[in-house]
Amino acid sequence: MIILKLFLFSAFILFSYAHANLDLSQDEKNYLKEKKEIKVCLSPKGLPLYGSKDHRKIGILPEVMHLIEDKMPVPLRYVPVKDWKECIALSKKGTVDIAALILASPNRHTHLVPSKKVIEASLGLATKITAPLTEDISKLDIKSIASLKGQKSIAAFVKQRFPEVKVITVNSIDEGLDLVAKGKADGYIDETYTLAYHILNLYSNELKIIDRVSEKPMAGALGVRKDEPLLLSVMNKAIDQIDPQKVRDIVHRWISVKVEKGFNYVLLVQVTAVFFLLMLVSIYWIRKLAKEVEKRKFIENELKELNENLEEEISKKVALLHYKDAILMEKTKLAAMGEMMGSIAHQWRKPLSTLHINIEMLEADYRENRVDENFLSTFIEKNSRIIQYMSRTIDDFQHFYRIDKEKKIFDVRKKIDAVLDLKMYQLEENDITVTISGESFSTLGYASEFQQVILNIIGNAKDALVEKGVAHPTIEIKIFYEGNRGIIRISDNAGGIDIDMINKVFEPYVTSKDSSNGTGLGLYMSKMIIEKNMQGKLSIGNVDDGTEVTIELRREKDE
Repeated sequence: MIILKLFLFSAFILFSYAHANLDLSQDEKNYLKEKKEIKVCLSPKGLPLYGSKDHRKIGILPEVMHLIEDKMPVPLRYVPVKDWKECIALSKKGTVDIAALILASPNRHTHLVPSKKVIEASLGLATKITAPLTEDISKLDIKSIASLKGQKSIAAFVKQRFPEVKVITVNSIDEGLDLVAKGKADGYIDETYTLAYHILNLYSNELKIIDRVSEKPMAGALGVRKDEPLLLSVMNKAIDQIDPQKVRDIVHRWISVKVEKGFNYVLLVQVTAVFFLLMLVSIYWIRKLAKEVEKRKFIENELKELNENLEEEISKKVALLHYKDAILMEKTKLAAMGEMMGSIAHQWRKPLSTLHINIEMLEADYRENRVDENFLSTFIEKNSRIIQYMSRTIDDFQHFYRIDKEKKIFDVRKKIDAVLDLKMYQLEENDITVTISGESFSTLGYASEFQQVILNIIGNAKDALVEKGVAHPTIEIKIFYEGNRGIIRISDNAGGIDIDMINKVFEPYVTSKDSSNGTGLGLYMSKMIIEKNMQGKLSIGNVDDGTEVTIELRREKDE
């Protein structure tokens, strides 16, 4: 029986060596036969390098270690540690054979010898997204930098590169990034993989990466105990057997943003041109509005002086009222345009931040010889979808403010959906849930004016929910029809409108908002559009725990 066991064990060892395909010396084979397993501790820094889920090790480091283990004839046994300090302490005592990862150069752990390079990363600095873009970091006004506790090499680099800067030691990556987001630190320094992962997932609208802190990339290696030279030799041979492309695929799987179509540089130029055109149009309309206000004041003064002929005075007043209504309509449209540009700014902020990070990471990829035909194709695919998404936002904005020359039959649900698409980010940013139900109908009118009414009502509901701090803010839209009458009901759970105010909401310049947030014209113009231009009816009232706006329109047959 003993002879059989020895035979089986020998066969297993021989099979393992054959499977590993390592060119091991006899001393190395004897060492591994006696060793039977290699004890390893990993730095529990957090994702994307190393974390756990459902009692499983996840992250870049566990996946790369798995590639190494596949080449090894003996298994790796992972010893759990609570922090990097404990991992180093266990390696000093000889409890573990390998501590990962350490910097290959400079190596600040004298009892460990670095293996060959396992992964490579640059040193980056996370700053507020509003910080100026520059390749010379010395030009930034940086007085304090946060650094993760236990990262001796990075801390030494900061003291050498920024001797006048105050170093704030933090216990976690999120703590360091949070200090930067709140303005309590000017930057957080770490390797770019960690920065990219956390910013893309938690701080895409607040932080960005300056990827020119270190002059050359840092090589991460396995820290093998100094008294284990044979083990170092074996690990280096296993590392040599790893396909570098697989390591790059692992890294990009953890820090890249997935999109689908090719990059269109012409489209990028077009989107940028449209954006600046919109800015110029806005400036033009604001100046035009100022001139119209001056004209209106002049006309109002003229009205006071009319005292000669009653018939002539009445006719002039009627003409003046039409003119004032036109000004009010224009002012309301400009207010809606300002709100929509705010929505576009919200919808563009995250994709712009993502584009910025992807482009900054491209340089690191180029330095590490990752840029080949497949990489370039993937990079182009990743960023095109973002650009096309931003282009669609501009298209929606253009369609929204297209001037309708004649009344047309349109589907009310489709126009409401278009408004909700433009307001999506503002609603999601405030955790407002929007539900829409019922059966749509078609009506006759100016589609852009109808969308302006829906935008005013949704905007008022959103403002009320945010102002009152409702725990579970909700906007509910119901669409249905009864015979030739189509009905739209939009309600919220913001607590309703005061009784003293509800009878005045359709009067011009009456608003419950702060003067800087409302003109008092939105509902007044909405009622004019629905009842005067579309021959419908618009009413408002309090129901249950909020306000409900009802729009009644004539139902038309689809063309």
